[in-house]
Amino acid sequence: MGVFTPTEGGVVAAVYAIFIGKFVYKELAWSDFPEIFSSSVSNTAVISFLIATASLFGWILASEQIPQQISETILSISDNKYAILLMINLLLLAVGVFMDLGPAIIILVPVLVPVAVSLDVNLTQFGLMMVINLTIGLLTPPVGTALYVASNISKVSLSRLSLAALPFVGVMLFVLMLVTFIPSMTTWVIK
Repeated sequence: MGVFTPTEGGVVAAVYAIFIGKFVYKELAWSDFPEIFSSSVSNTAVISFLIATASLFGWILASEQIPQQISETILSISDNKYAILLMINLLLLAVGVFMDLGPAIIILVPVLVPVAVSLDVNLTQFGLMMVINLTIGLLTPPVGTALYVASNISKVSLSRLSLAALPFVGVMLFVLMLVTFIPSMTTWVIK
């Protein structure tokens, strides 16, 4: 609603959670805070390191003009726009299975956007394709970050949760195909 930035929103949510945990539910003790802060610092450091490494990798790719070379290679495989989009979807699905969303976007956007532009694909449509593909990866093992978080919170085994997620992955794949092959589904908003 524009009251504060996403970063400030995270701080507000954290302070609110601490307040609720300490004073409303009374589940947090002052002695729990060093462990909570230590865990937070550790998790933040890992994510920051991944993003920094991915950013460095993206800079190296750009400085060596690797995105242009990959773009030329992909475009030389086929003249059919939809065949190339299908190959990009398969690539993104494979990457999403093994890499988390943030680093994958940082690495792949400079590589794949020139291909999308040369195919005359609307960048809003292409952005949705990327996000949907990589989100499907969040729900599929072995990296499936969302699955691990849900398994940890719900105390349901990863294998059982993976099976339960299959119908949702199927729906997401269907939506991905609609977004990929019927551009008007996403571009009508910006007209």
